[in-house]
Amino acid sequence: MSVVSQMERWAVRAKDLQRRMLAARDAHRLPLLAKEAQHWTFLASAPPREVFAAMEQMLGTFPFRFELTGESSARIVEFRRKGLVGQWSRHVAIHTRWVTCEARTESSGTVVTVAASKGRGPVPRALQLVQLLTRCSDDARTVYRRRAIPDGPVSLVASWAGMPYELFTEPRWDAPRGARLRTASGVEAIAGGSGPFTKVRLSDGTEGFVETDQIVAAPEASTRQAQLEAARFV
Repeated sequence: MSVVSQMERWAVRAKDLQRRMLAARDAHRLPLLAKEAQHWTFLASAPPREVFAAMEQMLGTFPFRFELTGESSARIVEFRRKGLVGQWSRHVAIHTRWVTCEARTESSGTVVTVAASKGRGPVPRALQLVQLLTRCSDDARTVYRRRAIPDGPVSLVASWAGMPYELFTEPRWDAPRGARLRTASGVEAIAGGSGPFTKVRLSDGTEGFVETDQIVAAPEASTRQAQLEAARFV
């Protein structure tokens, strides 16, 4: 083997080694994040795990990547960016755009803090999450909507068919449980409910509290008007 061929092979190996070293450096290089543009702090009814699940599904789409940064925090960070002629870069090294979220459980609910960086994209994405979590009780399409059961006959939801539901003696989650009722039991909603609990009275006069999302209005009349009126509280 000639000296020239050996030198050429060494040159190729050196270039390949340099390329791999540069790729490893870029993969582990910490990006220089853009400055913060805006942040929001609010109270949400959804638990932290659902906050982060919604964040990943709504915000963690290309060219952003979802990352967990702690037990109660997460972020999306930009990992691709378009160049001047429309090509996607392999690495975003400077002014990397981001959105962070912290969610902590307190006695009043989930305290959420969302922050977004400067640049095109982070603030609109962050606002999507803020709007979703803050309009829950006023949005008729979400399970966290505010429901008010009118006084009168009610029934357990169909998923309790064949299973007893134990009343709460007080309108709180850690209260002792009392009498049992079933879907066919005669139950009447009465005044005195609190928060997510509705006060009810059984046919034998026993009173207690039931979770509002576990009952529906059950009008005695079977007319169309009565059914439409009951549907307002579903």
